Amino acid sequence: MFRRRLRRIPPAIVALAVAAFPILYATASASANPSFNCRSAKTADEREICRDDRLAELDQAGSIAYSQAKREDAKYAEELARESLTARGVCATNRLCILDQQVRLIELLSGWGSKVPVPPWVGTYRMQLLQQSSDLLAKGLPVRVGTCTITKLASISTRFGDELKRPLHEFDPGSAVSYSNEGYQVSYSYIDAIADSRIGDDVLLCLVSIPEDCPPGDDRGRFYSGTNLRTKGSWLLPDAQHMCGGA
Repeated sequence: MFRRRLRRIPPAIVALAVAAFPILYATASASANPSFNCRSAKTADEREICRDDRLAELDQAGSIAYSQAKREDAKYAEELARESLTARGVCATNRLCILDQQVRLIELLSGWGSKVPVPPWVGTYRMQLLQQSSDLLAKGLPVRVGTCTITKLASISTRFGDELKRPLHEFDPGSAVSYSNEGYQVSYSYIDAIADSRIGDDVLLCLVSIPEDCPPGDDRGRFYSGTNLRTKGSWLLPDAQHMCGGA
């Protein structure tokens, strides 16, 4: 199923996306090193990280986040790290896929004691990586991890459907977005990048992960990264409040 040829986005849409994101390579960290020794890199994803200063920087961030979260819950942090390495390995040489797996690990560890933020350049660099591999762009919702589409924001709200505003009290009603291609993402937290967006904004939407062993007909729990082409803000969220097989 995942080997079928992807349909291309119209050139005019690709041009719009490219114009929205200036080249970043001159600003990339010149001396960034990953958390592992590149001389010992054996897998395709490790070699790609060693060739890319941005991915190396994210690898370091993920390693620090892991160390911090391990103090809170060592067993769970180790489980997340193992799952992340496995998912990243499947990416092989797809740098956009590697980036999103790194970002997902950092964000998951943030719920378990890590204070490491996702770097603000992630959304812009995600678009730059797509420029290098236009075959990763598809129509409709992506069906293969590491592939993307460009769609428009159709709605912005809390997860209850109310107007999205910064919480003034302890209770956080979360954030939710829907897209013109019928995509949907939701969070239990207020997301600044979503609040800064507008209905009608173009968004690069990339498939990050697909849950396994789901009941037939229940495909909830897919994670997507979103990058607003106007603001360059980004987020990484699931398509449902519960994973497949849940409530």
